[in-house]
Amino acid sequence: MLKKVIKFEDFDGTQATVDAYFNLTKTECVDLNLQFEDEGGLIGYLKKLMNNKTPDGQIRQKPAVDFVRKIVEMAYGVRPKDDPSLFLKEDDNGRKYSQRFKQSAAYDSLVYALLSGDEPLDEFVSGIMPEMSEEQKKEAEKMMKAEGLGDIINMPVQG
Repeated sequence: MLKKVIKFEDFDGTQATVDAYFNLTKTECVDLNLQFEDEGGLIGYLKKLMNNKTPDGQIRQKPAVDFVRKIVEMAYGVRPKDDPSLFLKEDDNGRKYSQRFKQSAAYDSLVYALLSGDEPLDEFVSGIMPEMSEEQKKEAEKMMKAEGLGDIINMPVQG
């Protein structure tokens, strides 16, 4: 489980802070690997993402941004105060908490920080996947750092 203290400016211009929680269970990590099965699982997908470059050698932004948004939304949940053994990703009506979080200034602040490199993307990814083996975490972190994946929005935009 990864707890992020997110500092942001709300829509009224007031500085605010919120504790947000992110986690992928073993089963969700299996699901994520299966989503990228054709690319060799998550690690294979990250390798493909790193190698998907523009003619001038920059990582293509859209797939990288889509990946960051996907993992933030997939991992977001809430911890009920009355039962700390639970980590909820849906309310009683089956609505994902990430849908509401996506509409917040805190989400915008976090995603922008991950895309700009202000928050280390490699640490976020390994922090939300506690069940990933240490070898897999190191490989993923190494790839993301080597390619500068944590500074996606500062790459030149290809039009």
